[in-house]
Amino acid sequence: MALVTFESVASAAETLQAAGRRPSVRAVIDALGGGSPNSVLKLLGEWKAGRPVVRIADTELDHRITDAIRTQMQRVAEQAAAAAEERASELNEDLQALAEAQAAAEQQIAGLTAERDSALAQAADFVEQLKEAQADGERAAAHADQALAAVRQDLVGERERLEAATGALARAEVRLEAVPALQGEVDRLRAALESSQQARQGAEQAAAVVTAKLEASERRASEADARTAKADAKVDALGQDLAGVNAALQACQGRLEAAAREVGAAEAAAKKSGQELADLKRQAAPQKRAVP
Repeated sequence: MALVTFESVASAAETLQAAGRRPSVRAVIDALGGGSPNSVLKLLGEWKAGRPVVRIADTELDHRITDAIRTQMQRVAEQAAAAAEERASELNEDLQALAEAQAAAEQQIAGLTAERDSALAQAADFVEQLKEAQADGERAAAHADQALAAVRQDLVGERERLEAATGALARAEVRLEAVPALQGEVDRLRAALESSQQARQGAEQAAAVVTAKLEASERRASEADARTAKADAKVDALGQDLAGVNAALQACQGRLEAAAREVGAAEAAAKKSGQELADLKRQAAPQKRAVP
């Protein structure tokens, strides 16, 4: 098996190149009479890397070709730089729009927060009013119950007196039929009966007034409950609006970060284009000097 060294590979490659053949891995292996392709490839790469590079300035080209190449490369570099600058300008505009949107969102959040605080304060007031109304209703209900109990007791007493008067009147009428002298007693009992009836009517009217007061207290308690429910619904709606604004703010923040990344990529591309343009200019300078 052939000995594969850097010197043997370099010698075979130079021999092939001098013969006008391309020093490929297969050609070098054939020239050596064998060898590992991996080893030959590595050593052949070292030989190629150590060869002197032929500069473009050492070649004699028509100046029109070099001018055309230089003009084309400059045009490409300028177009790339212009595109990068335009993209950077667009990204700056997007960043400004996102910043304005973020500021508007922050203002909206501040407004919603103020509305929420106001709604919470109103809800607290409503709760206090509800507690006061409930306390008033409970006190009114207690007074009404006491008054109603008293009226009922009075009614019971008046009913008993009325029944007694009615019985006495009936007995008096019986006696009147038998004894005309009892007419005065009958008139007295009738007057007592009428007085009892008037007292009963007054007691019934007082009971009606107490019942109306109780119903008014119940209506006030119901209205306070309705105001509290309305305040709770408004607080919930404000909470939902605040959650939506927070989500919009997070979306704006995501867009802002994406735009920042695009700006960084555009700046890197612009920097790379500027470096390529500088390299092209440096390469074009010796080419121009080499033109006859």
